Amino acid sequence: MKLYKGRIPSDPNPLMDAINRSLPFDIRLLPYDVATNQAWAGELQRLGVFDEAEHGAVVARLSAIMASFEAGAFDPLPDDEDVHTLVERLLTEELGATGARIHTGRSRNDQVVCDLRLYTRDSLDELNKALLGLISVITDRGLEHADTLLAGTTHMQPALPITLGHFLFSLGFALVRDQTRLIETRARVNACPLGAGAMAGSGFPVDREALASAMGFESVLPNSIDAVSDRDFCQETAAACTMLVTHLSRYAEQFIIWANPAFGYVRFSDQWSTGSSMMPQKRNPDAMELIRGKAARTLGAFTTLMTLTKGVPLSYAKDLQEDKEPLFDILDNTILAVRVFKEALGSACFKPERLAAMLSDDMLATDLADALARSGLPFRSAHEKVGALVSELEASGKTLLQLTPEQLVIRFPELSQNPPELSFAGSVAQRIVSGGAAPARVRDQAEQLAAFLKQQGHS
Repeated sequence: MKLYKGRIPSDPNPLMDAINRSLPFDIRLLPYDVATNQAWAGELQRLGVFDEAEHGAVVARLSAIMASFEAGAFDPLPDDEDVHTLVERLLTEELGATGARIHTGRSRNDQVVCDLRLYTRDSLDELNKALLGLISVITDRGLEHADTLLAGTTHMQPALPITLGHFLFSLGFALVRDQTRLIETRARVNACPLGAGAMAGSGFPVDREALASAMGFESVLPNSIDAVSDRDFCQETAAACTMLVTHLSRYAEQFIIWANPAFGYVRFSDQWSTGSSMMPQKRNPDAMELIRGKAARTLGAFTTLMTLTKGVPLSYAKDLQEDKEPLFDILDNTILAVRVFKEALGSACFKPERLAAMLSDDMLATDLADALARSGLPFRSAHEKVGALVSELEASGKTLLQLTPEQLVIRFPELSQNPPELSFAGSVAQRIVSGGAAPARVRDQAEQLAAFLKQQGHS
């Protein structure tokens, strides 16, 4: 069905049809196009374009189209340029002139963006639900390992003792920010463009507030040019998703390293591992690797969306048709990545004995410097003195924990009143500052995450 044959009567060149036809990818918008048409039909009845019987027939036919779509029971025709022309053709074939009046006062410009906002809103709801599930798993696993010692690193080098729970909660709170961003994004997505027409507003006095209410929008976009031409809601959605999968990718990389037998910190279950087609012994953390790959793909699609609008003159141009595939790809893969990460992490087996084996005595050097600072020595001096000791011990093949408190006092007379008893558990336990690695603070963080989940209605 061609909507502009009065002006362009000839059939398009097949290549023009190929570049112009969006039905292969925008067919997924059909449920939202049905919803948009049902709301629009209600306004047309109010304006007298449809009488009660005609309105009832249109609504019934739209419901039948939706049922047919869900059953996979119809095939598009070559002339169906996009999902919107498909739905209009199916209405017109069944209802004749009544169906053909559905487009009264409306443009595909406002219809398309309305469908896309509805789709994006639902996808964000689905993503939010999945993300809350992942945060819940992190909360449980982090609390489970609130006391499990882990060699914390900076620059991929041993830094300070922490706990596995503290590490996992660093992802948990990053995801809380991601979830907050998604909620804020959804609020801006949830604004109604319908009634904006091609770019100057509908020529019929439709009640845009009533249309918004009928489709569950919270507001109406106040400017018709902005309503049909801007895609910042797609870009903001893409940005929030890209931030989210980038967080997942970074931790996926950490778990990939940890799964290497040289570390042996974690073993992913069979369901979330793969083997090799050639090497019988292989056990690969492919779930995490694929999440890492999805992050790259999402970033690329986000770049496409941002580039898409940077030079498009106002108000509408067909470039904007290219918004859908990258947005669909981003939402599909972000939702998938979150669900896979949740299941893979939830069933992963962490190895406390391997985690403890990677703790090195020199990680307690900071605690020794802190003890000297508490005794009154300026921290920079303490840092220098302890650094020199570590170098000497390294050269002699000894470690800090091989020194007795008495030997420490001989080396550092400042400690005579309160010689420290260095230990990994003691090091972690004294990190009691809010947000610190002490098990008590880790449990506090678990409570904060649980309170957040409860606030979001996640049980």
